[in-house]
Amino acid sequence: MNEKAQLYINRINLQPHPQGGYFSEVYRSDKTLKKEFLPEHYDGDRNFSTSIYFLLEGEQTSKFH
Repeated sequence: MNEKAQLYINRINLQPHPQGGYFSEVYRSDKTLKKEFLPEHYDGDRNFSTSIYFLLEGEQTSKFH
C-alpha cells in the first residue's frame, strides 16, 4: 500500500468501501425527508444530506456513484 495513502487512511479512520476505495462519513444532516414524499423505490426516510471523505489509492478503481 502507498505510504501516503496509509497515512490518510489511519489519520481520518477511513474504512474500505464495498464498491472500491476507502471512506469515512464526516457529516449527516439531522433533518430527513419522509418516505411518503420520496419515489417508490426508497424503502425508508432519507437524510437531507451527508458528506464523506473518499480515497482511491493509485490504480484502484471504484463503481461508487
